[in-house]
Amino acid sequence: MNGIKSIGYTPVYKLTEKSEVKTQSEQNTTPKTDTFTRSESEENITYEPPKKLTAEQIDALKRQVQESMQNLAKQMLGQQYEIAKTADGKVDFAALADDLGIGTTPEAAAEAISENGNWGVNAVSTRLIDMAINLSGGDMSKISMLREAVQKGFAQVGNLEDLPEVCQQTYDEVMKRFDYLEQNGSMEGYGQTAE
Repeated sequence: MNGIKSIGYTPVYKLTEKSEVKTQSEQNTTPKTDTFTRSESEENITYEPPKKLTAEQIDALKRQVQESMQNLAKQMLGQQYEIAKTADGKVDFAALADDLGIGTTPEAAAEAISENGNWGVNAVSTRLIDMAINLSGGDMSKISMLREAVQKGFAQVGNLEDLPEVCQQTYDEVMKRFDYLEQNGSMEGYGQTAE
């Protein structure tokens, strides 16, 4: 403790209204009390059960879900198709490539649709099935409706046989995943091999 000087304590005094002298530490330990005052008015709160949707509203919601899934499938397959055409050197789509984050060369496009690429069979299939599960809200009775929406979305891109192989493989993989989902109620365990 060489070189350390002791610090002295100097009490601080404060006069209160009653001319009592209190130290600072006494002021900080003075208990404070809260008071509760009951309100004079009482409100009656009534619970109302949620209103049920009409059949028309339910049908409209189903159509929205189907359209969302169909549009997503069309968009994703369409983008995969454009990337595949770029990988084949058939088209240059630098602006879209930048938006998709894949680069602008045929080599970058080929990497994007490769097995581990962001636009490969596994990646696109996973995104589509994840969206189907989310849109279903866990209701497996909606899965066949969502499968149909995906099929329509793919059809809007073009005749499957005329699309690049990666698109055909993606379609096949998405349908396999729908089959698995319908049979098992979840995607848990999909793709795991027995050891």
